[in-house]
Amino acid sequence: MELNHQEIKTPPRDAASVLMLRDGSNGLEIFMLQRHSNSAVLGGAYVFPGGKLDAADAELDPERHLDQPRDLLHRQLAEPELDAARACGLYVAALREAFEESGILFAHGPHGQAPDATSAGERLRAGTSFADVLRDMSLQLTTRFLVPWSRWITPKMASVSTQRFDTRFFVAAVPSGQEAVHDNVETTHSAWLRPRQALEDYWEHRIELAPPQIMSLVQLLRHTTV
Repeated sequence: MELNHQEIKTPPRDAASVLMLRDGSNGLEIFMLQRHSNSAVLGGAYVFPGGKLDAADAELDPERHLDQPRDLLHRQLAEPELDAARACGLYVAALREAFEESGILFAHGPHGQAPDATSAGERLRAGTSFADVLRDMSLQLTTRFLVPWSRWITPKMASVSTQRFDTRFFVAAVPSGQEAVHDNVETTHSAWLRPRQALEDYWEHRIELAPPQIMSLVQLLRHTTV
């Protein structure tokens, strides 16, 4: 993770990230990914699944592919200055990025059945868009799993980034029956860590973390279960 010493003059881009949680044998655990060392954003650092908002995220048909109404998601995000479609798109972006980067698909079929995440992943890697995967497999995203957690805006004089993001962080319990794995493209390693363990690894210089990850892990220290 390279340090930045230049002012970033571009406006921040909307983004979303998910703190994926589970109850481990020794307490609360969070899924973390190590970004590829050549990544332009936080290369080599340990992060939560996430990325920038795509135009298609805000264009996804909410009645067909979301389990909650657009207006409800807008209210839950608590950003009245944001239009409902864009607010809804942030939920979609969070779940899309979680699927792309960890293989966890927060969705269900038309009768409430668990999705075939393996088949969906194969379609995505073959070049099918996320929206088309949902359409072809008749899936609804389970936005009810997402709880808004925090919001971080990269400052103009960011120490560890050359790009600015306006990132909404969500927390979510990982659905049962799915295994989280890194993609070996944007990320090269992954692990389920207890928040204190991740912070200790950072303090001992075994892993690198950026400020949003550090503070999110500190906040999670107050919780022992999902």
